[in-house]
Amino acid sequence: MLALLRKRKDIGGGLVYKLDRLSRNLSDYSSLEEMEGVALLSATESIPDGASGRFIATIHAAVSRLYSDQLGERVKHAALMKVQQGGWPGPAPTGYLNDTELKTLVPDPEMAPIVVLVFEIYAYEDISLSQLVVRARSLGLRTKNGGVLSKGALHHLLTNPIYCGMVRYDGNLYPGNHRALISRDLFDRVQERLSKKSSSLTKRAFPYRGLMTCGYCGCRITASLIKGKYVYYHCTRGRGACSQAFFREESIGELFQPVVERIHMPPSLIEKLLSDIRDLGNRRQANAAARMRSIEGKLVELEEMRSRGYEDKLKGRISERRWIEMDRRWSEQEDCLRNEVAHIEEGQGPAEDEAEAVFKLLQRAPRLYQSQSPVERARFLRTLLSNSLLEGGRLEPIYNEPFDMVAEGVDRSSWLPVEDYLQTFHGLVIPADLIAT
Repeated sequence: MLALLRKRKDIGGGLVYKLDRLSRNLSDYSSLEEMEGVALLSATESIPDGASGRFIATIHAAVSRLYSDQLGERVKHAALMKVQQGGWPGPAPTGYLNDTELKTLVPDPEMAPIVVLVFEIYAYEDISLSQLVVRARSLGLRTKNGGVLSKGALHHLLTNPIYCGMVRYDGNLYPGNHRALISRDLFDRVQERLSKKSSSLTKRAFPYRGLMTCGYCGCRITASLIKGKYVYYHCTRGRGACSQAFFREESIGELFQPVVERIHMPPSLIEKLLSDIRDLGNRRQANAAARMRSIEGKLVELEEMRSRGYEDKLKGRISERRWIEMDRRWSEQEDCLRNEVAHIEEGQGPAEDEAEAVFKLLQRAPRLYQSQSPVERARFLRTLLSNSLLEGGRLEPIYNEPFDMVAEGVDRSSWLPVEDYLQTFHGLVIPADLIAT
């Protein structure tokens, strides 16, 4: 509008619905006020001509600007309060979905495994960001609207700490209450690569780096390339001298073999657990169906009471005030019942399918590990482990859920109730190519 007024000298005024809609940007308002021969007209407000009118209009502009600034401050404060409490102040990023009931983020069952895979590929393979864009598209990584991610969008995804459980807001990081898709070590490794001028790795990748901590001093186990061709893993010695030995990469791969075998489950045991899970699922479905029928009956009763109450109000049998109170109480009861319906429906999720996928992975885990390259082995181990303690020639694994429960069951030959496994399987993110292998 301002550009048109500057160009067209035959226009004698600008018409607005209300002054406060125009004057929230004081710079634009001042430009309009300073134009000679241009009057400012309001369709809903009476602004007198002359100096007094301009003064009134200026007051309107100042008040509108104050309101706009205060509104912005309130919105920003509300967003800050939300992130300080672990929430996410906006639409879910790729790999997550907004849970409107719990007011948090939950892993997207389709995109979350692909996001995890993209992080691992960039961290442990010799690949550029441009090549990763093509790889991500072939894996099926898509935005909420089904679009592919550009190089800039993929870079933004890789630098977003939301995926390791943190929320970045206004330059600060806050712990989130959502489920992290990747570990902090994996996220930091990706940031380290992105911060380098060249996105390619060094001459040799060190796939097992980040998987172990020194059992003697607590420092990280790192790796070095010796004589340009031999990879050795050793303690960083960040706290001084350490008695930890140096290990060839092949030896580290062999040390992890028993770790994988420890969570191996024979087919007969898997079939028994799956049978128990199916029986539990059938009982849950039967109970849920009975409860749903009960809730539906109560909802019908509420609707009938509301209809009778409204009829009594129309015929003057009850007062308006009484009707409002009764309707409020019925609405609260209806909301509680519908929330229970949503909770029951949520409980009918794909936990059984997730359990079957995990058990099948565990059944073939040792054979899968033996056939893989060091890079593929490390990716597999990151699914199973959160860390491992290396002390001499002994490796003590720290399993992720639910693999810690499986390892304990194998060690003791005793298994927890299937309800405990279902609870941890629900929402578990496993790289898609591992499940399909």
